[in-house]
Amino acid sequence: MISFDEKNSRSEKLLQAAAHLFARWGFDKTTVEEIAREADVSKGAVYLEFKGKDELFRAVVYRELVRYTEDWLRRFEADREAWNFAGMFRHSIAAIHANPFIKGLVTRDRRIYGDFLKRDTTLVSMVMSMRKDFFGMLQSSGAVRDDIPPATLAYLLTSMAFGIVAGGDIIPEEDNVPFDDALRGLALLLDRGLAPVGATGNEESARLFFGRMVGMIRTLLEELGLPDKEKEEEK
Repeated sequence: MISFDEKNSRSEKLLQAAAHLFARWGFDKTTVEEIAREADVSKGAVYLEFKGKDELFRAVVYRELVRYTEDWLRRFEADREAWNFAGMFRHSIAAIHANPFIKGLVTRDRRIYGDFLKRDTTLVSMVMSMRKDFFGMLQSSGAVRDDIPPATLAYLLTSMAFGIVAGGDIIPEEDNVPFDDALRGLALLLDRGLAPVGATGNEESARLFFGRMVGMIRTLLEELGLPDKEKEEEK
């Protein structure tokens, strides 16, 4: 059983317990009774906070999306040599690889998600919509080439992310390359392939733009309501 801080709210205890069990056993094999036992609350208390297992699972994934985004931004901000779109994408893939829930969402891992994604398409649709909006903003600002529709970019880069994250499970072991090497190679391809047509490469302008982008994403995360306790632990 997970050890909880006394200040944790009941809903936060349930989210922590559910995340632990879902990651270990998956959506299909985890029951509400087991989550209640792990959180040291009654089964009835679960239904006071969430309508059922579906809603609880969705809340866990939303929380993990926030965690993933925070991890991605930390990696990106720490790498001052890669403040460009390719660097942002490379660090986002590394953060996906480090989070089992988000990695499972990208690869549609049935071990974790079971049949949930077949019944509830809102998560994947939300992620794709956010990516289309993001690429539209990048194009409007002149950060990436504007001759490819944002929806096409979202589809292509989501497919690339799937290939990098799941490649180790598909490609024969003798043909695999280290994960970091694959990310560096992809970043080099993206640097050339997504550069604005006729761009002169103003590095300082790019840094200023991506600095603003990081600030906008952090503001969005605050609006989503990342628990204060988690914010303090991440500082």
